[in-house]
Amino acid sequence: MAGSSPTPRVRRAPVTWPSELHRAGAFLAAGAVFYWMSYAFGGWTVWIAGFGLVYMDLVLAWAAVLLNVFAWPDLWDGLRGLVATHPGEPDALVARRSFFMTLGLIGGAIVFLPLQYHIYAGSPTWLLVLYVSAFPFLAWTFVPTLALHGILFGRVGNFLSPAARRLTDLGAVILFAVAAATTLIVLETPNASIFVRSWSVGYGILPAAACAGYLLVATAMTMRAQPAAKPVPTRGWAAAKTPRGGPERFA
Repeated sequence: MAGSSPTPRVRRAPVTWPSELHRAGAFLAAGAVFYWMSYAFGGWTVWIAGFGLVYMDLVLAWAAVLLNVFAWPDLWDGLRGLVATHPGEPDALVARRSFFMTLGLIGGAIVFLPLQYHIYAGSPTWLLVLYVSAFPFLAWTFVPTLALHGILFGRVGNFLSPAARRLTDLGAVILFAVAAATTLIVLETPNASIFVRSWSVGYGILPAAACAGYLLVATAMTMRAQPAAKPVPTRGWAAAKTPRGGPERFA
């Protein structure tokens, strides 16, 4: 007598939005702000007793690196939860693969950057850490990361409400545009310093645009997820009580 049950046969659980993705978006946006400031305040120095002359652009770049790294555990947990909640959704799977590709790029930088600068095992540990942390200044890692983050959050945005989805789409488009513009500049004049010089133009126009894209994504991540649509009952008492057009008619 399942057909006479006063409730629908199938009840879909509401979408749960992983809180880790909120924090990941906030960390990436804050890192983008510091990274842009490292170009906007390029050449500024501060004298600190006990340390000597400190270059503000390097300090801000280090802060940007740390904030970016802080987002990785949250992205890992948040995307894992999203895939677990929606195991068959291509958007969730593509978002997670984009994150894995980002980690692969950074892993490649950690492996090849010391070889590029001839850092050997006998070098001081602080020197190795300094060179490894310089990967955000490398176009061959940072520019693809922009595009991968655009794919990641563009796909995640499909689980958000329509207003938030428009923000993530705009943020992803901006990240893609910055990556494309930087690629064209690097290919036009390929040399060791063209990436840093191109991003320094106009107090950092390109990193400022990337910062705007990340801020749009972070804003969208604070919005609520799109609730799952409840299935319209087709049998029993609930079907007789459901108005034509389904419950979404009154949403």
